[in-house]
Amino acid sequence: MMLSDEQVERWSRQILLPDVGGRGQLRLLAARVGVLGGGPAADPAADLLRRAGVPVSRGLALADADVVVDLDGGDVADTAAAGPGTALVRGRVAGAAGWVETLVGRPCGRCAPLPASSPSSPSTSLAAPAGLVLGSLAAAEVVRILLARPEGGRRHAFDLDAGTFASEAIAGDGCAACGGRA
Repeated sequence: MMLSDEQVERWSRQILLPDVGGRGQLRLLAARVGVLGGGPAADPAADLLRRAGVPVSRGLALADADVVVDLDGGDVADTAAAGPGTALVRGRVAGAAGWVETLVGRPCGRCAPLPASSPSSPSTSLAAPAGLVLGSLAAAEVVRILLARPEGGRRHAFDLDAGTFASEAIAGDGCAACGGRA
C-alpha cells in the first residue's frame, strides 16, 4: 500500500520527521485504536490521534485493538477484554495533577496494579488544562507504540500546581493473570 497524493499532502509535516516517514504514516493509518469513554482527557486524546491519521473507535471490540486508551477512571477489569498482545495506555487526573502509563508486554494491563491516586492538587482552575495534558500525553504514547513498539512500559506523572513532571520505566518480570506470556 502507498500513500495517495492527498494523504501525503495532508500529513506532509509528520512524514518529514525521520521517526515517522511514509512507512510510519502507513502504520498510523492502518492501526486499530480503541478509546474507552469520553471526558476531559479521552476526547482530546481521540482528536489528536485522528489528526495524526490514526483511526480511533469508541465501539471497537477491545480484543481487535492494537492499543486501548482508558482515561476515564475505570479499573483493570474495564480493559480485561483486550487481547494478550494489546498495548494499554491508561491515566487519571485529579484537580491539576495526573498520571499516564503505557503497558506493553509485561506487566500486561490485566495484571499491572493501578498506581496510587494522583497527588492531591487543590487547584480547580487548572483542572481543564490538566485534562488536556493527560489527553496529549496519552496520544503521544499511542503514536510512540504504533511507530516503534517499545520493549516495556513507562509512567509519567505531572502536577500543574507544583510545576512538576516525572517519568519512569515500569519494570515487569511477569504477569499473574497471563503467566508471563504477554
